[in-house]
Amino acid sequence: MNEVPEAINRDRGGIRILPFTTMGPALQRAWDLSCQGQIEPATALAQRVHDEAVARNDEVQRALAACHLGWYCFMQAYYEEGILHVLSARDFYEAIGDRPREAWARGTHAWLLIEIGAPNEALDEAMLALERAEQSGEDRVLCFALNVVGVVYWMLGQLDRALQFAENAVGMARRIGDLVDLGRWLINLADIEAAFWKQQRETLAQIDDARLDRAIVLAHEALTLTGRTRDSWTGRIVLCSLADFHLLRGDREEAARLLADWDSQQGGMGPRSRLYYLLALGRLQCANGERLAAVRTLSECAILAEESRDLEIGVPCCQLLSDTLAELGDFEPALRWHRDFHARYTRRNTESSLARSRVAAIQYETRQLQARVEAERTRADGLEEMNRALAQEAAVLMSASMEDVLTGLPNRRGLERALLAISMDGSENYSLAMIDIDHFKQINDRFSHALGDGVLREVARALRVATSSEDRLFRYGGEEFVLLIDGGDEVQAAKTCLRICRAVRNWGWASTQAGLGVTVSIGLARSQEATTPAEVMTIADSRLYEAKNSGRDGMVFGRKPHMLRSLTVSPCLH
Repeated sequence: MNEVPEAINRDRGGIRILPFTTMGPALQRAWDLSCQGQIEPATALAQRVHDEAVARNDEVQRALAACHLGWYCFMQAYYEEGILHVLSARDFYEAIGDRPREAWARGTHAWLLIEIGAPNEALDEAMLALERAEQSGEDRVLCFALNVVGVVYWMLGQLDRALQFAENAVGMARRIGDLVDLGRWLINLADIEAAFWKQQRETLAQIDDARLDRAIVLAHEALTLTGRTRDSWTGRIVLCSLADFHLLRGDREEAARLLADWDSQQGGMGPRSRLYYLLALGRLQCANGERLAAVRTLSECAILAEESRDLEIGVPCCQLLSDTLAELGDFEPALRWHRDFHARYTRRNTESSLARSRVAAIQYETRQLQARVEAERTRADGLEEMNRALAQEAAVLMSASMEDVLTGLPNRRGLERALLAISMDGSENYSLAMIDIDHFKQINDRFSHALGDGVLREVARALRVATSSEDRLFRYGGEEFVLLIDGGDEVQAAKTCLRICRAVRNWGWASTQAGLGVTVSIGLARSQEATTPAEVMTIADSRLYEAKNSGRDGMVFGRKPHMLRSLTVSPCLH
């Protein structure tokens, strides 16, 4: 992408709409680094541009940097953070009518969604990206959107459609002449051809080896291009795919030779690239009968995939790991890995009813508190000194009654007061998060109730560390907490909640008790989603239970709910 003169910028509603090829020197440098496989420096540079844009309230540059960060997060398998970035950019570009960048953001969002196992949402978003790209008239963004639609159909198993879109993307990339894009779209097309061959092998007595031959030819062309462009990130992925293709042919020596070149690639790798390598190496070790080595390799791959919430690699990895352990006669771990990706969703309607009951109880107790306050005010009318004394005493009692003794946070009554103030003030811009400690009963049962109290205190400390001084925290009761965030937007609130998940997960629990690990689940709702604070709380509570049922250690937010999981390693978010 090249610079263009500022003079040809267009204005819409006071917002500059730059030509799609405009980046600015810093983001151009970040893009060039990413195209050479230097993903971590690219991410750091884009994050700096993002933070500087936020500081000077430059929405145009902030959104552009967020789009870059979303793509670089995808390249490193930081899918949750990438979704947060591209959502903020997508909504901004949609609002100002910047069709090329909206298409870019939607395409990246679709790719991230397919990686975390949300195929229906991914297809909807990919099709919108293609529509916006066609409206934009920008060949390069249309080429990107075509490729994304092809990838989504590939992941959905609709290989005929996937092949059609992927071939169109490669053909357009050849006409445009961007060698980095061409190399990346070629390996996607090669993988789709190989998927066709595998499908034929499973369903037909006679298979067409020409498909596998074509996949290998396309992959070798991609590998040559990555060498010319120094795109080591794609180069590593191509080496893994080529090794798989040769394994399918039965050529284990060539597969081993290709994987041996993986470490020789220049530039950073990131978790995504390593996931491809570990799966390919595990397959090679299985083919060579090196089952114990394969178990070690595939276990590392499965753990890394779980931390990244990567289902594209994680699902086949766990399946292969389960099969390999079964062949070794280790049936218990084999069964455990086989069950790992079968999450169950239960009790949704029941829990929603419980949530509504709890909100109704809060409303009732709030009305009772109002009545008592009014009664005291009437009784003290005309007695100035007594009123002053009563007011001082009431302040002390009110403070004591609204503070949780164990954690030092405001308690449920404090939350009631805050919700009442919101109702009376008519506040229209806030977020409410319901936070629940995962498996808290098991902590009490396994260790002791005394240690459980200690966990509650430490979680409260972690919540304070992970939130700003303007955010309001409450202990709602038991192992539940509530966070009120005034102002901001959904993306910023989601980032705060994800930061809470990470802070609790990475807290120094070993110093509290050996073998102790603590995580939280969060449901987030925005004030714009309901008419009263009680209704907002009901939505947040419902999403909390969805987070529980979706695997815990994460959060659910959005009108089309997204489940974001805590990660042990991630880029900086602000």
